Amino acid sequence: MKHLLAFSSCITLSVLLLTTACTKNIDTNSNTNNLKTNAVSNATTYNVTVTTIAGKYGMQGDADGKGSNARFWNPTKMVYDNRNNMLYVADGTVIRSVDQQNNVKTYLPFGVINNYDEILDMDVTTDSTGGSLFFITEENDLYKIVPSGKSYKLTTIVNRIYGGNDTGKLNKKDHFDLAYGMATATNGDVYFFNQSWYTMHHIQFTSTAPYAGTVKTFVGKPAATRGGDTWPFKDGKGEAATFNSAVSDMCADGKGNFYVADYRDDLVRKVSSTGVVKSLFQYKNGLGVDVDGPVSEAQANKVDEVSATKDGKLVYFTTYGRYGYHSPALRVVRPGIDVTTLVGKNPGNWGDGSGDVAEFGEIGGIATTADGKIIYVSEVANKVIRKVVLN
Repeated sequence: MKHLLAFSSCITLSVLLLTTACTKNIDTNSNTNNLKTNAVSNATTYNVTVTTIAGKYGMQGDADGKGSNARFWNPTKMVYDNRNNMLYVADGTVIRSVDQQNNVKTYLPFGVINNYDEILDMDVTTDSTGGSLFFITEENDLYKIVPSGKSYKLTTIVNRIYGGNDTGKLNKKDHFDLAYGMATATNGDVYFFNQSWYTMHHIQFTSTAPYAGTVKTFVGKPAATRGGDTWPFKDGKGEAATFNSAVSDMCADGKGNFYVADYRDDLVRKVSSTGVVKSLFQYKNGLGVDVDGPVSEAQANKVDEVSATKDGKLVYFTTYGRYGYHSPALRVVRPGIDVTTLVGKNPGNWGDGSGDVAEFGEIGGIATTADGKIIYVSEVANKVIRKVVLN
């Protein structure tokens, strides 16, 4: 489960310009003029420390090594596997692993999948094989990778070229279309979000050798056309709930719930195992700003990434911050209670330190440990992995 991990080459949509290697999910309708400082002070406070654990600031490459000796090409989506205490990082068409000693190794090498088929999202599976994970790619493929001794076994589950929002028999239609969100359920089924159609789908497997099953719409009212007009915002069950055109991430907890980074609606949305969608703080009609405090008063300015603890009591998410256009912040919501900014309170110079002084560059992905005491952050532009510890 992704308690806790897309990047793509620049893709132009008729309604949205998305880039990950350059700038991720940029919304041209910036809320810069609406930004204000935190107006609510009665949120929980946390003692936070930020360190850079892998890669070197601004240095691009593909070298394995320890800590600052490692090099990343474009680190984005991540997932933390609590069974082997390993962090997995999507790095273009490659997957890297980072252990507890900050040793970076190439898990899935360059050239195994199509060199232009960049990884959009991934999540650890729930089977007994430590380190197994699913991942979805830009060319609408779904894979599973399993460790096998010192090597690995890669299984192609869906192999499609064209994008779509089709349901039905698995791998017989075009199921994926900019699937920037993916998460596995406690029974091993896969859920994913098609950004171009505003819908979350469920893959129910009937067999795993070979993989077979069906794809069903789970939540969200589908767009009439790819990237078409969006629906008015609404929470609810199944297709009664609506999403906007820029969902950029999703994850799962250990209780069957999913969490969606609803970028353009400025929200974290919770999706129950029965398909009930509920926003974790207030919807402000696209006029979001970062405001801490009780969930009845808290707000967000563009929710980009999301990661939840196993018990679902802490849901971490990233935003564009409260001080200007894309000055990233790492925040946490305690569902039903409050929202707090952990890092990104006083944007200035990039660097490590306490949560009051540390700052991030452009964030490509986040992942948390099951207990929520450590959050990992990948910086797609600065080519580093950061570690945030809640003391």
